[in-house]
Amino acid sequence: MTRRAVLVAALALTALAGLAHATGAAPPARHLVLISIDALRPEFYLDDAYAAPALRALVRAGSHARAVTPVFPSVTYPGHASLVTGVSPARHGVLFNMIWSPTGAPSRWYEEAKDLRAPPLWEIARAAGLTTAAISWPSTLGAPIDWLVPERDYYRRPEPVDLLRAATTPGLFERLGITPQPATFKDIVQWDAFLASTTTAIIRGMRPNLLLLHLVQLDYFQHRGGRDGPELRPALARVDAHVGAIVAALREAGIADRTAVIVTGDHGFQDARRTVQLNAILARAGLGGCPWIRADWRATAHVTGGSAAIFVKDAADAAPAEEALRREARDRFTIVSRRQLDELGAMTGAVFAIEAAPGYAIAGSCGEGLETSSRAGVHGFLPSRATMSTGFIAAGAGVRAGVALERIRLIDVAPTAARLLGVTAPAMEGRTLAEILE
Repeated sequence: MTRRAVLVAALALTALAGLAHATGAAPPARHLVLISIDALRPEFYLDDAYAAPALRALVRAGSHARAVTPVFPSVTYPGHASLVTGVSPARHGVLFNMIWSPTGAPSRWYEEAKDLRAPPLWEIARAAGLTTAAISWPSTLGAPIDWLVPERDYYRRPEPVDLLRAATTPGLFERLGITPQPATFKDIVQWDAFLASTTTAIIRGMRPNLLLLHLVQLDYFQHRGGRDGPELRPALARVDAHVGAIVAALREAGIADRTAVIVTGDHGFQDARRTVQLNAILARAGLGGCPWIRADWRATAHVTGGSAAIFVKDAADAAPAEEALRREARDRFTIVSRRQLDELGAMTGAVFAIEAAPGYAIAGSCGEGLETSSRAGVHGFLPSRATMSTGFIAAGAGVRAGVALERIRLIDVAPTAARLLGVTAPAMEGRTLAEILE
């Protein structure tokens, strides 16, 4: 850990001590900070082998879960939509990271707020007269949020600074005294630091009742190096320091004793050594246009890393597609039936799905053979896969100290957050975690 990170962590511990003391008086939470650490694994705050002093201080000050069950597929955008709506992907409408198109047209991320079909926390809070902020939270582009920096694929665009400014609340960066730099979009470490700085500035300057933040580098480095790659622990130390700085900002803003802090993730991670190319299998069986969907396509795989949704043009092609994939399954993947998908509230429109076996990932390319080597981390598997479990910590106003829950679900976060804020939420599939509330 760098000298600066140690200093930030020390300051955070001081602030957290105040936060823990404040919870003794049990004031109602008038502010809620919901921090999503993409690919947060429970061992990061449960196992002393990982250096995360700010996260552990929150654990000591409040309550936590030993495991959190994600949604299916266990990827970022469906998970974040469930975090703020309390319902499964089939109900909130964000089915994958990227929208599948039967025409083969270039896809886009589920980045727009209008992609959500269930009311998110920011709409519920605003309806109750509360102020809101969101920094790089998925599916917030165009959302009715008071102070908004939406998540988009800026790094892929030729003019990312202009795109960011156009999507952000007008005048926000000027008011905060922050100037986005082009280099920020090319470096995931700089990007997280920029998001954390923006968050602390909003806390000090605006004191929103609800603030959402999405930090991403732990996901990036686990994709690149696997669950225990050399870049993982430095990334965790940086993210932990960002959490500490945010908690310290609450104290500087004078609202720590009235704020609940929730830190959660969206999915876990698993290592993969081999990758199976599903669309190559379907093309070999005469069912798919490969690598892109052509007018004569009959079946195609929409890939999500550890799994894939299988779509067919005609219902009669479902059986041949399943037969072709079963022939090549061996010990590489299994079939997830439509009935199972309905039970999971997942992959609307797909006839069935594929889940990769341990050690395997799923891809959809052609021209590389049916199976290729891989040395990376992956997620997207069924929520029952133990390695897909993510984390949850809550502390501060309205949260009990010392409660450890064995397992909760991602969809339980939104109703619990709504209860902490004292707002009335519509019916959700998740439950309020009453055990952790004062």
